Amino acid sequence: MVESWRLADPEYIDFNPETVQQAILKFRRLQGMGLSPWKYPEAMVECCKKLPDDEVDKFEQWIVNPAGEPDADAVDVRDFLKAQHALDVKHGRGAMDALDEEKTDDDEKDVN
Repeated sequence: MVESWRLADPEYIDFNPETVQQAILKFRRLQGMGLSPWKYPEAMVECCKKLPDDEVDKFEQWIVNPAGEPDADAVDVRDFLKAQHALDVKHGRGAMDALDEEKTDDDEKDVN
């Protein structure tokens, strides 16, 4: 069990997180101490290895989207890409291929 008074030290990392909050805290402290980005996956696993499954799910959600889910009125970047493609085609510029929304991960794995 992590003694909460030890967590008051912003450089303390010698603990096994028991909650998603502690896992995020430990990961951010490791980053602050100069953790190389190529070591992030191992550090993330280390930070959540003793968490219950529901806390691991929350940690994974934080990894993917640290700021939380976007607002319902947020603009999707794909809308901008489609508009840029239309402008490129209209003006005869070297247009990028339009973003194919039906493409799945399985399509990308198919190798002829």
